[in-house]
Amino acid sequence: MLRALLQASLNLISASPCPVCGGGADPPEERGPCLSCRESFALPPGGLAGETPLPWYGLGPYDGAYRQLLLSLRKRPKEGVLRGLARALAPGVPDGIGGTILVSIPSWKRQGNPLPGLVVQQLIGQQRQGPPWGARALALLERSRPTLGQHHLDRQLRLNNQEGTFRLQPGHRAALPQLKRQPIWLVDDILTTGATALAAAAALEQAGLKVKGLLCLARTPYRGPEPGRDRSWAEARAAAASPRQSGPGAPAGRARRPGPP
Repeated sequence: MLRALLQASLNLISASPCPVCGGGADPPEERGPCLSCRESFALPPGGLAGETPLPWYGLGPYDGAYRQLLLSLRKRPKEGVLRGLARALAPGVPDGIGGTILVSIPSWKRQGNPLPGLVVQQLIGQQRQGPPWGARALALLERSRPTLGQHHLDRQLRLNNQEGTFRLQPGHRAALPQLKRQPIWLVDDILTTGATALAAAAALEQAGLKVKGLLCLARTPYRGPEPGRDRSWAEARAAAASPRQSGPGAPAGRARRPGPP
């Protein structure tokens, strides 16, 4: 009995507080949001993943209490909370982020959304390895023109709105031969239709760079047909690990993602 009490006391002392709510202790195997926060924010175990309109990985649906949390972080970023969310996001990325370049999607507003850049900082900061094995952050993109607010635009209008809105930062052109050796993850806070991410990816790919996909904190709930449904990270890993079939009965490969019209 005494031994059990001592062990419980040690657990209380050694357990790290939840970086989001500051109260509950993290599960021993994780350093992100506690189980209570995960339930409150409806964050599924292992997060979410999808292939439409480009490969992406996120923590959960942009809805309810989690939506309110991210909106508040846009106005008043909290380093500890963002650190906890980044810690939960990084382990779900297939093959990890090591050896990649993380590129936050910039806003055209001078006082724009700070979250993409802050998430990149937290992802980089928690790595144990530096270059060339660890990921590095580079501001490769800049906005070429302002865009309209997209809250009330449908997907097609968003694609039109974002077409040609990004370009490679001129200062990085000389380093293109070296940059082409590393894959790139785009980073944003929220994925909705993917119009912004597609435009950002197009600008990098036109320069000959390889974009693996998008990392995000949240995905706006998908309301499309079943083939484009979101998957858990476990499902995404299983699909990626399964041997590819060949022959007349094999499923078709992933179509080349379309750019803005």
